Parts: sequence; structure tokens; C-alpha cells
Amino acid sequence: MAQDFINDLLNALQRVVRPDPGQLREILIVCGMPEQTQNLRYLNYNNQVLEDSGRRTTFSAVAVINNRRTDSWRLVGYRKSISRWVFHRCWTRSPVDFFLNNLRSNPEMMRLLGTAPSAYTLLGMLQIQETRGAGHLKRGLLRIRPVVAVPGLSDNDAEKVTAFEEVNEIRKG
Repeated sequence: MAQDFINDLLNALQRVVRPDPGQLREILIVCGMPEQTQNLRYLNYNNQVLEDSGRRTTFSAVAVINNRRTDSWRLVGYRKSISRWVFHRCWTRSPVDFFLNNLRSNPEMMRLLGTAPSAYTLLGMLQIQETRGAGHLKRGLLRIRPVVAVPGLSDNDAEKVTAFEEVNEIRKG
């Protein structure tokens, strides 16, 4: 496996979060990149936790997406309609399934991945736990959002990815 793919993915991740590169590099090497016929490859369980005054951020690298297979992986027509209903935010247990389904259903994001200069995209999940208020009014807020790290994007395309991540954020609390 080429080390360049891994470095490109780690650099693209810097747009959102700065996890421990050594740990993430090791996970990417052990799990490998998707084969030519695979749409994605799930990664081993991993969490990196950062704590900062009343805020706890947990990043998990979830999967590596094969950008060259986005045309065959895209959801359209009745399959898109059914999957949007099945993986709706109200009853989906796994945020990863919700994020992947929304990514596959979004024609602009799939076009962006398919035309990206890199062969792979890193899909991650960012959980942000915050404590707000004081005393008896203290309450917790949990935000879960996808991280779509696509190497080599233009500033305009990076803004589109950020907008996708913000729209698909799940809030609890």
C-alpha cells in the first residue's frame, strides 16, 4: 500500500480535526484501502478523545471510500426513496448508517467524490459533548457529525463538504 494515500487522507482531515496521526496511520495501514471492486472498507474500532474546559470531542475514523466507484454506489430512484425512509434520522440506530446513506443520496457530494483528484476519501465521525449552564440548570448537549476528508479539494468544494457535514449533524440533549 502506498504511504502517499495515507498522508493525503491525514492532511485532508486537518480541515476539521487534528487526531493523533501515528494511531490513525497505523489503523489505515492495518485495514488497508478498498480494493478496486469495493465501494468502501470499514476501519477497526478507534476513538481519539480530546478534552477542553467543559467540552469533550471524540473522533472516530469509520471507513475509507473508493472515489472511483461512486457512480455504481450512488443511490437514485426508488432505492434512494426507500433508503431515505429506512435510514431516517428519527429511527436509525447507527449514525454511521445515517451519514453513509445521506452521502450516497446526495448527487452533489457523489459528483464531488467521483471527480476528486484522490482515489480515496476518509469518512469519520465527530462527537462533541458540551455542558451548558450551571447548578441545577446544567445540561449536556451531544452533537454527532460526519467528517468527509477528501484530499486535494478546491476551496469551493471544501465549502460544499463542510455544508454537507453541518446539515447532517445530529443533536441530542
